Amino acid sequence: KGLEDRTTTGLAAMGVLAALARQKEEAVKAASESDLSPRAFAVFWTLKDDARLRGAGVSAMDLAQEAESLLGRFPNAAVNADENRRLRAALYQPLLRLHGDDRGNVVESIVAILLGGGADADA
Repeated sequence: KGLEDRTTTGLAAMGVLAALARQKEEAVKAASESDLSPRAFAVFWTLKDDARLRGAGVSAMDLAQEAESLLGRFPNAAVNADENRRLRAALYQPLLRLHGDDRGNVVESIVAILLGGGADADA
């Protein structure tokens, strides 16, 4: 987009693409070394640098493992309103050290990752 708008030079765009390629390699390596499912790993990767979690002393890896466990307990949460509600409620437990709004935002992010996704979500 920056190239199209002529706000980014070709060299700068190449630098951005190289950084993205390094990030992807790092993510692929971390995913292969983890014991997490693709969706649980997405939770970890999304929240690993979250200042709210770090400030409250909540481990993104522990949270991802808990999310994976909860998804196993509530496998129909995407289509069953009761299971969805119970999944959301259970996700609040490991986040009690966060402030209310932050807790709700993190839970919404996790639920979107766990239940969202397209055709390649589990790839």
